[in-house]
Amino acid sequence: MQTIKFERPSYFDSRGRNGYVPTYGVAVFNMGTGDFDEVHIHPVTSRGAVSEACRLAIRKSAIPDLVKALLDAVGPPSLDEICRHNDADPAVRAALDEAVKSAL
Repeated sequence: MQTIKFERPSYFDSRGRNGYVPTYGVAVFNMGTGDFDEVHIHPVTSRGAVSEACRLAIRKSAIPDLVKALLDAVGPPSLDEICRHNDADPAVRAALDEAVKSAL
């Protein structure tokens, strides 16, 4: 599991089964087992707990399309945002570099 913590809570809450959950980050789970090669994304609550109230399941093969759609929707990250990820895992940095190149 990898966790992405937001600098501040999201403006819109995540909708769960019992209402809305304030979102302070997301947890990304690799669910790559057998025929179900997926990634699950869960909201992280104010207490740092991974919420089971809602989940987004994405096929791993669709991740490049998801990144491209995110970049198309909000634009490529600024140089400052890219520099913040300089210490990231080399695989993450390579994926980010490839996504930015393809978006430009």
